Amino acid sequence: MNYYLWANIIVCAFALCGFIRGGVEFFRPRKAMYGKMITIAMLCIIIGRLFNIIRLLSGGNLNEHFQLGFLGIIGSIMFFFSANYGAIDSIVDDGTKTFFKYRMIGLVAPAVVVLLYFPLFLTGDISLRWRIQAAVLVLFEALSSYFHLKHLVMPDVEFGVVKGLKPYNLFALLYMVSSVIECFALSRGNAKLTFASCLLSAIFILSMMFMTIRGLNRWKKERGWNI
Repeated sequence: MNYYLWANIIVCAFALCGFIRGGVEFFRPRKAMYGKMITIAMLCIIIGRLFNIIRLLSGGNLNEHFQLGFLGIIGSIMFFFSANYGAIDSIVDDGTKTFFKYRMIGLVAPAVVVLLYFPLFLTGDISLRWRIQAAVLVLFEALSSYFHLKHLVMPDVEFGVVKGLKPYNLFALLYMVSSVIECFALSRGNAKLTFASCLLSAIFILSMMFMTIRGLNRWKKERGWNI
């Protein structure tokens, strides 16, 4: 069994389901820009996984050389970051001392991501290429995870949107974890751990899409607004 091939096929299939569902839901007039960004993140994942699948089917591997598919994960995280930072954060945090505590709690997520980099990727027999790839992944995950955790722990505010998106932010954080595990597994050439982490990623990816739809639809019914 080619664990790497099946791992990428599963993630690609789940992301495709999420992309189709998100496209149907959000790519219509007067629909939330936030939802559009999450949907485009699904597309980034699909493209990245397709690069991996093509590489594997053409006789290549994912361990010894840099693969373009890695950029799909980075692209998706950039859109997750943009959605929270650009469309939501200014609504849920007015910058006053009221939410200072939650800003500090949010910093825990990037701190943990950065601290995990050292034992996972700077120890053992691992190539410089994988250390650089992991560092890039950790950098983008640190930026995005701050807002995911911050919005997960913040209390509901006047506009009510943060409450509806808490489940999405939880699954987004879990996706960050599974992505780091996959990177670690690939750097060590561990096919079974790669498969397991990709299976988790697939579940988290699809869950993110459905939790985004549910959260925004619930908020829209209550307020009648779009973001």
